[in-house]
Amino acid sequence: MSQTLTLTSTRLLGLPAVARLMLFARHEGPAVLLTTTERAPLFEGAGVFGAPVSRDPDLSSWHERRDKVVLTLPAALRPFPADPARYTLALTLGRDYPRETLLERLVAFGFERDAMPGFVVRGDTLTLYLDAEDEAKTLRLEFFGDELERLTLGEEGLGSYTLAPLPHAELGEEAWTSRLLEQLPGVVFLDSSELFAGEAEAAELKWLWAHLGARTVVTFGRDPLELPEGERALEPLGYYRGKLRAFAKDAQLWLEGGYSVTLLLRFERTGRYLLEKVLGDLDAGWEPSVRAHPGRLGLTVGAETRGGFRDPEAREIVLTEDLLYGYQGARAGGGKKLAGRRVQDAVQLSAGDYLIHPDHGIGRFMGLEPRQVLGVTRDYLILQYAGAGKLYLPVEQLPLLRRHPGTTDDPPRLSTLGTNEWARARERARVGAQELALKLIRTYAERQLQQGLAMPANPEWDPLIDENCPFELTPDQKSATQAVLHDMARPVPMDRLISGDVGFGKTEVAIRAAHRAVGHGKQVAMLVPTTVLAKQHFETFAERFAGLPVVVELLSRFSTDKEARDILAGLKAGTIDVVIGTHRLLSEEVAFKDLGLLIVDEEHRFGVGQKERMKAMKANLDVLSLSATPIPRTLYMSLVGLRDVSQIMTPPAGRKPIQTVLQPFDPMVAREAVMFELERGGKVFYIHDRVGSMGAKALWLQKLVPEARIGVAHGQMSGDELEEVMLNFQGGAYDVLLATTIVESGLDVAGANTLLIERADKLGLAQLYQLRGRVGRRSTEAWAYLLYPGRLTEGAQRRLFALAELNDLGSGHLLAEKDMEIRGVGNLLGPEQHGHISAVSLEVYTEMLAEEIAKLKGETQEAPQAVAIDLNLDARLSPSYIADDDARIAFYGRLAETTSLAEVARVQREMRERYGPLPDEVRTFTELVKLRLLAAQKGVVTITEHMTDIQVSFAHENLDYDARKLKTLPFGVEPTRYPPGFSLKKRGLRGSEVLGALTDTLYLYA
Repeated sequence: MSQTLTLTSTRLLGLPAVARLMLFARHEGPAVLLTTTERAPLFEGAGVFGAPVSRDPDLSSWHERRDKVVLTLPAALRPFPADPARYTLALTLGRDYPRETLLERLVAFGFERDAMPGFVVRGDTLTLYLDAEDEAKTLRLEFFGDELERLTLGEEGLGSYTLAPLPHAELGEEAWTSRLLEQLPGVVFLDSSELFAGEAEAAELKWLWAHLGARTVVTFGRDPLELPEGERALEPLGYYRGKLRAFAKDAQLWLEGGYSVTLLLRFERTGRYLLEKVLGDLDAGWEPSVRAHPGRLGLTVGAETRGGFRDPEAREIVLTEDLLYGYQGARAGGGKKLAGRRVQDAVQLSAGDYLIHPDHGIGRFMGLEPRQVLGVTRDYLILQYAGAGKLYLPVEQLPLLRRHPGTTDDPPRLSTLGTNEWARARERARVGAQELALKLIRTYAERQLQQGLAMPANPEWDPLIDENCPFELTPDQKSATQAVLHDMARPVPMDRLISGDVGFGKTEVAIRAAHRAVGHGKQVAMLVPTTVLAKQHFETFAERFAGLPVVVELLSRFSTDKEARDILAGLKAGTIDVVIGTHRLLSEEVAFKDLGLLIVDEEHRFGVGQKERMKAMKANLDVLSLSATPIPRTLYMSLVGLRDVSQIMTPPAGRKPIQTVLQPFDPMVAREAVMFELERGGKVFYIHDRVGSMGAKALWLQKLVPEARIGVAHGQMSGDELEEVMLNFQGGAYDVLLATTIVESGLDVAGANTLLIERADKLGLAQLYQLRGRVGRRSTEAWAYLLYPGRLTEGAQRRLFALAELNDLGSGHLLAEKDMEIRGVGNLLGPEQHGHISAVSLEVYTEMLAEEIAKLKGETQEAPQAVAIDLNLDARLSPSYIADDDARIAFYGRLAETTSLAEVARVQREMRERYGPLPDEVRTFTELVKLRLLAAQKGVVTITEHMTDIQVSFAHENLDYDARKLKTLPFGVEPTRYPPGFSLKKRGLRGSEVLGALTDTLYLYA
């Protein structure tokens, strides 16, 4: 291999950057490479070819410049002294330097006396401060008369030193009569001369082409110079785009052909990965530079360049990390972290929300207002209705209200007070609910009447699966597993949904179900939405069934034709027990000998047609669906009792909630997020859901974070390419995976703990939740950045805030309910039902549908009784105690949603911890909440204060109470028949004792 080259003026086209760098570095003698500012970093690594370079030298570094110089166009054209050597001062021991002449020279060079940088004279010692911020760059000159006797730089003694002017020094106009390019000798190599017009004026370019016309020039592009086009001895190599297996095969062929192969790397960790995972069978190792080593592959760190070439004459091949990984090539955010709220309080009540009153319809909540009625101060909710109508509602009646989230980005139509339009809308919705209930109950009943496969427990076979499972099941997993196995033991076809957060172990439940089916001689099919997820599930199933007489196969687009034919034949013959596959499992060519269980992962990813095909596979099939975010229809059915649902809400030991940052897109946020993850040794998902601009985004990301290795994955890649990129990312080949939403389903990448999503406002809530689940699947705290443009639609804003608020582990099921509210149920129930839901809200409609289904089932449903309490007590969460209105409204909302005395006590404790001891009116209000819960439990309808007594009325007449203990109470109580209940006498009772007396009395009623 020739280490030096001598080139004449020529034009060489089509060469990659690394080939240009090699020709420049190996040229014999001085040389200049002229390029644009953006491309200059590609040529600073010439040292790997044995030729260190200088970049854009100025007067201060002129004496230190190398033979090889990389020049950017602006630097090349700037004015420069015609005799640069005149503007350097050589200081040598033993020589004379007259004091005044030396000081004048220093001042001319930009050094000021008694300044930093500058110089200080003390007797025969002159101290020169070269850098104001670096004390090590202090030059000390000691003289004996005019003779330089001692010279030190910092602590190091020197024999000589060359001093140059400071960059800001004013040398006079007569000095700048040349240009920098004119002062640099040797051949000029022109890189990307087509781009020069973007960095220089026309007059400067005219001078440049005239100057270069008189020099030896090797140009790699098209320009005005009249040069012969040389033959290209070097052959450019094609990009591998992350296909590392293909690279390993090519490298083997090259080495067998006697080539010296060198891979130039930007990161040492890339080389470690390749040596461990890709190049294990080849003669490969680290090399300090590019040199001849036939039959060996050398890895060299230090060159940030691009492309690759083959030199058949020199039997040399040089590649770069950029060529290997595809889109490799080097800025970009301070977001506010949103603290996760309690799951029960996922959508807090706030001013501007739309609320539904059971009698008055849809109004807009405007806030709280204290009002004094008959000497008693209470907080009232202000609801605004159409036509400037307002309703003041005591805050105790908050449990009567339902939220109306709206089903589009347009707000719902407000009801009009004093009309019956709300009643008419409710009635129309109820008729629609009756029709839908009849249809659903018929479908459900038909399934219950079908004869299914009974697969009871098998004491000898069932426990065997636990031996290969390294994890102890969480209580929820055990409960879900028991429910599934119980369903499978019944002769009715199973149709169960396992709803569990991402990474919470739904697959473990599915494995046990598959084990039970195989134990009864049945085949199992697992349907998954993506090929990568199919492979991951296949590996998990194969690991769990290792050592058992169970044959597990994978059928997807990764399968070769021969493998697919063998698998299809095995399914038909019954020799394959478990098959895991993508949509291909639904094709007509797939036939089973005795299919007993169908497992569907990420159910919401399959369309209606595909689901119908699943049902047609076998009428009495047991079906187990897994989903972290059930589609609205399945969740809808589970809400009203038409489908069996198991929830896995407990996370595995050590899991932490994902911290979610929601903010407008900012490149600096993206850079800081990626760098934070890289510094702690993790990996990053960057979601950009537009395949067309993926290449440009990859280059942008590489410039933004030059420290990162970036891989690219999208759905238009071939199956093999996609698989390899995903697996390489999982194995550590990349730090950042730039991908479309293809990574949304189930991919489990160890160490991936940061996620950035561009245009998060364009994605659905289920997609966002699934994507967020790609990170945080270990004990390390994970971060998800939801980035959006400046303006959001109301629906997008609700989706993003719902996701940011649901930080709690196990909130996927609740999130699906929010998705139903925000998006509405669309055409899942038909346009007629969608209209009813828009009119009365999903929650009210669901309650109606549940009631209608219960009627058709013959079940009696008691409507929950609202307890009306009218007591002359000052009871509220006062502004003097909780000053923030939003916080007060939030606590009112939480107290309204409590269903047990323990929950009320928890809220009381939280208020005490945050705001101190409860004032009397706050304590009274919380005691009223407890009284309302107890009264509702006992069947009380009203509690009303009169002049001399308090009447408590029940909904039913036949009251059962302890008459003997009633008489022993320290206050007067008399049972009443009309209305049924009791009368509490106020005589002798202080106001603060009333609630206690009512509570004590209610406890005596059954």
